[in-house]
Amino acid sequence: MCITESARRLTERSGSARALRTVVLGAVAFRSVVLRAVVTGLLVLLALPARAQQPPAQPWAQPPPPPISASWAAAPAPARSASDFESGTLYVTSAAFGVGLGVWLDAELGLDDPGLLLIPPTLFGVAAPVTAYAWNHPRLPRGVPGALSAGLLIGAGEGLGIASLQMTTADDPWGFHGLSRSMVIGSTLGGIGGYLVGELQRPSPNISAFASSGVVWGTLVGSAIGLGASAEGVGFSEANDTMALGGLIGFNAGLLVTMGLSTAFVPSLQQLSWMWLGAGVGAVASLPVYLFYLGDDTPPAKRGLLFSATATTLGIIVGGVFGPGIGELGLGSESSRWASIDYVTPVPVDGGLAFRLGGTLY
Repeated sequence: MCITESARRLTERSGSARALRTVVLGAVAFRSVVLRAVVTGLLVLLALPARAQQPPAQPWAQPPPPPISASWAAAPAPARSASDFESGTLYVTSAAFGVGLGVWLDAELGLDDPGLLLIPPTLFGVAAPVTAYAWNHPRLPRGVPGALSAGLLIGAGEGLGIASLQMTTADDPWGFHGLSRSMVIGSTLGGIGGYLVGELQRPSPNISAFASSGVVWGTLVGSAIGLGASAEGVGFSEANDTMALGGLIGFNAGLLVTMGLSTAFVPSLQQLSWMWLGAGVGAVASLPVYLFYLGDDTPPAKRGLLFSATATTLGIIVGGVFGPGIGELGLGSESSRWASIDYVTPVPVDGGLAFRLGGTLY
């Protein structure tokens, strides 16, 4: 009986322990479920504002923005400014234009008192280059001052040629009054035309110098041809008609030829220098031809001007084509140059004319 009672008590005690253990485990599991629910609820509450701030989803993707380089064009390169030499030609020609303008005003006003006569040329001769200097600061683009200077000179030369032809051929010559007026009008129109060409074309200053040289060469050659081809036995007062006509034709022919050549190439300053040297050498080399006109039964000596005009023209061509190569007889590079011609001068000798050639050997 005692054993049975002890077993019963042990069984009751074991059942109580199991029950207690079951209760504890249930409490722990309940607490875990509650904590998990609380944490989940807090996370949901924190996520709601973030979702509210997000934009609604787009049904299609946005196109990418265009690249920055596609919306901005490349900046143009800055224009080159006129050089000191080109600017200097503008100041010199503007001063000459101012003096000519003053002389024209003297003729228009009929001034003859020296004290008053010198005021307009002096005033405009100073005001014109000062105005050009102020206009050229900041510097004008390259080509504009040169084209304007060439226009002033060429226009004045055209006016001079027209007035000269009128005064040598007309019964009622213009006189100095008409001459000054023609030159001022021509120079003004030429300056305007030169400025427009400079702004629209921006030609090389060498082209402007080439055109200015061309009208001088054309005038000299044309005048020589006109006078040389004049009638035999007439004096200069009558022969100057054809000389003036030839000079005007040569002036415009020189302008047209140089402008036409400028469309194919741009001469360098070295070529222009050799052209001028060639013109001088050709003119000097033609001088011995006048020795053949000595005597009584010979044609008039003015016929020799035809040969002089031909030699001068050939000298210009030869100087422009071969001059730069003659100046340096090497292979083209500074290190390979072995000789150079420094000068060519005419020298009188007994019974003729010779040339002296000087240079340097390296």
